[in-house]
Amino acid sequence: MERYCLIANPISGSGNGKIYLERAKQILDAKGVDYTIKVTEYPGHATALAKEAVDAGFDVIVAVGGDGTLRETAMSVIHTDRVLGLLPCGTGNDYARPLGIPTEPEAAIHILLGGENRVVDAGEANGTVFFNIAGFGFDVDVLDYTEQFKPKCKSGETAYRLGCLKAVLGLKLRRTTLTFPDGTIERNVLMAAAGIGTHFGGGMNVLPESDMSDGLLDVCIAHDVNRLKLLSLLPKFIKGRHVGLPVITYRKTTEVSVVCDPVSRIEVDGERMDGTPVTFRVLPKALTVRAPKQN
Repeated sequence: MERYCLIANPISGSGNGKIYLERAKQILDAKGVDYTIKVTEYPGHATALAKEAVDAGFDVIVAVGGDGTLRETAMSVIHTDRVLGLLPCGTGNDYARPLGIPTEPEAAIHILLGGENRVVDAGEANGTVFFNIAGFGFDVDVLDYTEQFKPKCKSGETAYRLGCLKAVLGLKLRRTTLTFPDGTIERNVLMAAAGIGTHFGGGMNVLPESDMSDGLLDVCIAHDVNRLKLLSLLPKFIKGRHVGLPVITYRKTTEVSVVCDPVSRIEVDGERMDGTPVTFRVLPKALTVRAPKQN
């Protein structure tokens, strides 16, 4: 019988994580599952708890929370023989989308207990590991502006919308050189995303052609746009209908190096850090994830 260790963030999803965890416990108890729960108490705690669970010999280490909890937990599961499970109850749950893991507790636990193990890739940005998407440009500008608005807003969603508006009004293109293994391109770049998954920003389908197990990064570059084009482009990004547009360059690659002017901070799975110049590269077959069975 498999042993499960649940790494739970009770404040994920604006506090819904606590309610979700109680429901998950009821379901697991009813099924007679051998499990232990460890609750996070501060940022970064999930990584330490997951490391303890790996060392203790648990078979499946389960992130119960949002994308932040998933990232922290996966940092201790990557490059081990343990399996990463996911019970998504955060705000965005972007990593769960391409895996096909639902947010409803019963359905997610059904996959956790009866799914299959899938070996997936990870990525690296200047030596920092990521599991979903990393990037620079407009999306980082939005995150920066959102932080400015958060103290003045009652909800994070309102702050994010105001951050988007300010980023649109202060539209910034960066002259960027992107070097791939097979050549170099130069563009006036609005934003670029490189990743393993498909969605970021709470549901924006920026890399709709991504395959999490193909050993490649998908790279999407939006370039040469003005404010009017950007406003028409954003709805297409949300639905994943931007690939093939003249202002989009979409590539699959093992790595890409980026230099831009002016420089930009980068975001790695939603976390902002020092940025360009930066090299994004794939880490093939880095992580085993419990996912729905494929026909």
